[in-house]
Amino acid sequence: MKFMILASLLVAVQSVSYTVTVTTSSAKYAQTDGDFYVAAFGFNGKLIDFGGLRSPNIDLIEQGQTDVYTFYSAVDLGKICCFFIRAASDNAWLIDAASIKSSTDPAGIKGNNNNNYWLTSDTNMSGDNGFASMRWCRPKEA
Repeated sequence: MKFMILASLLVAVQSVSYTVTVTTSSAKYAQTDGDFYVAAFGFNGKLIDFGGLRSPNIDLIEQGQTDVYTFYSAVDLGKICCFFIRAASDNAWLIDAASIKSSTDPAGIKGNNNNNYWLTSDTNMSGDNGFASMRWCRPKEA
């Protein structure tokens, strides 16, 4: 038992924390109970697939609500280059803004969905006509 506690503490000390914040639009039907996944990569070439955007404290992604998700990884992306949110269901979601930061990149990346694109796996014209994924990247530095 003591070994497991020590091992858990050691992993927590050596891991990098990543915080993903997503604000759902306040437009009608913007909320979702669909499945969505997030991934990010750093300028160091490393990629992390964080998995699903679900939390025990969040039942549904609600209209006008800001949700915060925290992930831990032994992989350090360093300065984050881009992050993605992808749809795994046809229950569409209208994101207003999204961001990611880490314990090693506290500035992170922030992005908006100024064109009001819907995120959904139903991308055909007769369906939701949305996008299967959305990406936000850090602007190129001079």
